[in-house]
Amino acid sequence: MDRVLKEVELGETPDHVLFGVHQLARSGIETVFLPYPASGPWARFQRFLVQLRIPLELGDLQQQMLAIRLCKNADIVYAPCGTQTHLLQYLRAFGFFKLPIVTLLHHPFPKGKLDFLRIWQRQLFIRGADRLPCLSQELSDYLLAKGAPPHKIQTVTWGTDVSFYGPWEPPGQGVIASGRTGRDFKTFALAAVRSGLPATIVGLQGHLNDPVFQISSQLRVIEARNEEPVPGEDTGWLKYPTLCRYMRDHAVVAIPLFPQRSIAGLTSLMDSLGLGRAVLMTRNSLIDLDIEAEGVGFWLEPGDVEGWVDRLNWVQSNPEEVKAMGFRARQLAERTLNSESFSKQISTLLQDALLSSYRG
Repeated sequence: MDRVLKEVELGETPDHVLFGVHQLARSGIETVFLPYPASGPWARFQRFLVQLRIPLELGDLQQQMLAIRLCKNADIVYAPCGTQTHLLQYLRAFGFFKLPIVTLLHHPFPKGKLDFLRIWQRQLFIRGADRLPCLSQELSDYLLAKGAPPHKIQTVTWGTDVSFYGPWEPPGQGVIASGRTGRDFKTFALAAVRSGLPATIVGLQGHLNDPVFQISSQLRVIEARNEEPVPGEDTGWLKYPTLCRYMRDHAVVAIPLFPQRSIAGLTSLMDSLGLGRAVLMTRNSLIDLDIEAEGVGFWLEPGDVEGWVDRLNWVQSNPEEVKAMGFRARQLAERTLNSESFSKQISTLLQDALLSSYRG
């Protein structure tokens, strides 16, 4: 997160990717960002455990050891990602770690080999968290089915950093698809070629080698370097200002996905709201926003080339409605689905967890 924080401060990334922490000071909460060393004794020990393939979920040991050392300077722990604080939550479950912990969950627990050996770990993970806010209602229901106490579970609504995208502008031409996780660019490319609608795909090097991406001049392919960016430097994958320029030049944002057990596509959906662009998206039950009910886009089924062709043809035939969809998307972001609103939700959760800890 320290890398992302620098990007936000430099204007290279919208602040919603910090999941509320950048705006907590507005609610009177002082945030202590732990430095994130790339190496250290606990990081080396964790790499050793990974090589042994022990089915033990520990989170990020190096980061958690820093948290333990500095916990006397804090009142509560907020983990914006559910993969970092397993050890702290195990310790809290047994009464060895005293600070309350709020862990934001994005996805269901991952499935893998020897999952039965992880059941006790996930029970401790739930027991050791004071609050487990979830980015989707389906994920909340999933955790409740796993035995999580209802008072720990709350669905929170992520929102976009509206100010980052600037004032709304009328849409450009064609459709653009971008992203790094779970993207089914091939289905989208096949449909785009058949429809004849000008289309652009922005992906990582090595992900767009299929010949389908080269068969039509109507399909533009932009490959970004497959590495993390460095704040303030022209390295890594495309930085947001460049990506947003490409997206702003198009009328529609496409989010084609493989069948998912993760919340893949939500970040691109936030981009479409912030920019004020209509969206075509593969249905993902972990996405709570109903783009059709809100009048900002259409759902597609996984791998449905014919469905994508039909919708892309509709886009070509209905430019004014596409424009209206984009305007409604931006209004939705300005009214409710914004990073300020999300940060207030997290602030309330943190304060609630802290008060409950004092009473306990």
